[in-house]
This record gives sequence, structure tokens and C-alpha cells, in this order.
Amino acid sequence: MGESLLLSAKHFQLKFKSPFGIAHGTRMHTDALFVCASFMGMHGYGEAAAPPYLGFDIPELATKFHDYFPSEMNGSEAIRSTMVKVSQSGNAIPNPLRAAVDIAMYDLFAKLSNKPMRSVFNISDDRKVKCSYTLGISSVEDMMEKIDASSDFTLFKIKLGGENDWERIEAFINYSSANFCVDVNQAWNSVEYSVQSIHRLKEMGCLFVEQPMPVAMEKDFAELFKKSSLPIILDESVQGLNELELLSSVCHGINVKLMKCGGIDAAQLVVRQANKLRLKVLVGCMSESTCGAMAAAQLSPWADWVDLDGPRLINNDPFEGAIYKDGSLLLSDLSGSGAVLKDAQFFSV
Repeated sequence: MGESLLLSAKHFQLKFKSPFGIAHGTRMHTDALFVCASFMGMHGYGEAAAPPYLGFDIPELATKFHDYFPSEMNGSEAIRSTMVKVSQSGNAIPNPLRAAVDIAMYDLFAKLSNKPMRSVFNISDDRKVKCSYTLGISSVEDMMEKIDASSDFTLFKIKLGGENDWERIEAFINYSSANFCVDVNQAWNSVEYSVQSIHRLKEMGCLFVEQPMPVAMEKDFAELFKKSSLPIILDESVQGLNELELLSSVCHGINVKLMKCGGIDAAQLVVRQANKLRLKVLVGCMSESTCGAMAAAQLSPWADWVDLDGPRLINNDPFEGAIYKDGSLLLSDLSGSGAVLKDAQFFSV
């Protein structure tokens, strides 16, 4: 019979240290699905965090996990067949399940191979990229406290879509000498306002603007692209390779997230293609724990920036291993992603 591949899933609420505000609303937690894949005494871990605006019922997906994946499969071929299963797009597996299982399987495979996960994809680790720290929509006073608490970062992402956007940006540039970018999360509803705002942001020293207009305004992206004085990075509009192909000519770069793509295997293909198209690449996350952040960080040598500050924003991280230094999230030399589970009983309670 040989060894068996064991799979289990758990719903867990990641709690923010302070209210996290974006254009979609303010929340105090994010529902996350964690997956453990075990074989020959080794354990691989995956995560998919799903903010409420994505519309997934994470507790239900955790309950129904074994409707999609057996709890036990015999033989070494079980690993390969599971990895193939999650890579196939036509099998109706919900994206959070696909992403979490994919990450767990590659973490396990890399550990069994005794090498970092990035080595599986032939990604070298010869360069560090800047990691942004997210300043959500809040009062100016709360923003100042967050800046003080994150003085080791040299790049900040300011979320826009609130009533005090310009007040917060003015306060930031008067208070901090760090670089900044903005994430509009689809909040601007016209090309004219977007162009005017981007021009103003450029004068204020902004590096780039993420997803300024709604996904539904795709027909207007070309006009904004021509008129924009700052790089436009698309996030919600680009879920994977298909959208990248359609929109590569109307943006300067994309935000690649493992949760959107369905795991690290699909995400690395998107990053590879974006690099070939000479687009800027931001590797982001959905405010994941160290588990998701360290998996995404494996792609950072191929990125221009990363937005993987999730472990710094939450206060109940089940994992450890995310080390931030000189404004970057460091890659680990451990086998797998480098995320280490704090409590071995996490998946059994």
C-alpha cells in the first residue's frame, strides 16, 4: 500500500491589529482557509484568505473540503495527481480551495525535495525587492500611528476611496520621507477624474496607481492608459493569464496574487508572461498570514515590488518565519516556503 497523502482543511479568522479600511469597506478580520498536506512525516501548508467582497463562504468551503479532495490517498502518485488536479481549470474547484491546496502541495513537494519552494520553479534569490506597508482608509491620526509602527518600511501603499483621501496623502508626505504608491480599489468612476487625480499624485511624488477605475469600465482603460502621467497597475481586472492577454496593452503592470490565480503554480506563469511583456509586476496578497505571504514571496525575485505585509497587519498569525528587513520581506533558506506552523495542534482543533 505504501505511504499515504493526507489532506485536511481548516477555517480560521485572521484578526487585524486595527480596523482595515479600503474602498470596499472596513473590516476587523479576514476569513482564511488553511490546508495541510502530509506525506512521509512531512507537512506542507497552504492558505487562501478571502475578503468578504470576493463572495466566498470560507467556513462552508472548509466544511465541504473533502467533497473535492479525499482525506487520504495512497501511494506517491497521489502527490502528482493532486497537483495536476488543482492545475486543471475545468474541474469546478472553488478558487480558495484550488489556491490553498496548490500552495500546500508545492510546500510539501519542496520539503520532500529538501529545497526552497522557489527552486522548484527555477527562481533564483539574488535580489531583494521593496515590500510596501499598507495604510488603509482611516483618520489622519490613526495613519500616523501606523507609520510610526512601521518605520522599517521604505515604501507605503495608501488606500484611496475615502472622504479624506487628499488630506491623508498631504499628511503622509509632510510626515514621512518614504516612497508611496496608491491603491484606489476601483473607486474612481471617470477617466477625467482619474487623469486629474493621477496628475496631482505625480506632483506629490507618487510612484504608481493601482486599479483606479472599476473592472466594468474596461472599455475606458485605453484612454486612461494614454493620458496617465503615472504607471497604471491593474489588480481586480487581471485574475490570470486570460485577462493579462486582453489588457496588457492598456496598463503598465499588474498585481499578481496567489489567491486570484489559484495558487503559486498558476501565479508564476502569470509573472513569467508579464516579464516577457515587459510589464511591471507587483506581487500582492489578500492580507494573508505568514503562510500565504511567504509562499507569494517566492516570486519576489521576478517582481518590481511586493505587497506582502499581511503578517504585520494581523495579531493572531498561526505561522512564523516572515522577517522584514530594510524594507523587504526576506526569503527563507528553509525547505518549502519558509513558513513555520507555531502550534502542531492547529489543524486538529
